[in-house]
Amino acid sequence: MKRYFVAACAAIATVASGSAMAATDNSTTDSALLDAVKGSVSANVAFTTDYRFRGISQTDRDFAIQGGFDYTMNSGFYLGTWASNVDNFNPSPYTGDNGAQAEVDLYGGYDYAINDQWSAGINVLYYYYPGASTAGPNNEIDFWEYTPSVSYTGQSLSATLGVSVSSDYYNESGTSYYPAFDVSTPLTDWLTLAAHVGYQGIEDNDVWGTPDYTDWKIALSTEQFGLNWEVAYIDTDLSDQDCFGGLNTCGATAVGTISKSF
Repeated sequence: MKRYFVAACAAIATVASGSAMAATDNSTTDSALLDAVKGSVSANVAFTTDYRFRGISQTDRDFAIQGGFDYTMNSGFYLGTWASNVDNFNPSPYTGDNGAQAEVDLYGGYDYAINDQWSAGINVLYYYYPGASTAGPNNEIDFWEYTPSVSYTGQSLSATLGVSVSSDYYNESGTSYYPAFDVSTPLTDWLTLAAHVGYQGIEDNDVWGTPDYTDWKIALSTEQFGLNWEVAYIDTDLSDQDCFGGLNTCGATAVGTISKSF
């Protein structure tokens, strides 16, 4: 009897040990998962004299108030949203009103640190224009875009090269691609110089409203009084006639922006 009792105790101890190990493994897995999704929340708000998207005014050369939220996880994944007022996109063809007065961006992605200076990432973004009319001849203007990129960050230079691709661009104008290069360097301990150049290619230029084009930007920025200040020169190579049939929203302009991040 004693021999059977010892054997039973040994079996129970073995099962209990295995259960404890399984529980420990599960606990470790759960802990690693929780650590991966932990992160930080940030917010931003800005006032700009003209909302320019790839060189073209979205507010008919008028001011914009913008802001957003981001959640960045320890794993490198992130989610966010950003919004800005726009100038009555896609109003009703019958009444001339009820167009979109705002752009709302919903996005997520992943950034991978290759080493201390180089990183690579992928961003998925949905452009949403609430209130835009699809009545009559109006096309859908909401669209998805995907942007792989690679970045370099050094002591005296930061740079990013990315290519944004959409299979069904704004206004159902077909496939689009937008390679862009951004670079910045500190001029002093309080002043930064930045430059941007991009090329917008669109499958159906007639539906979109312009030929393929290049845009560029040169900016000076500083942080003073707890705020970020930027003055930028922005332009495209589109003529007035090529700009949506004669609009003046594609030409050169100076843009001032005041922003704050939390």
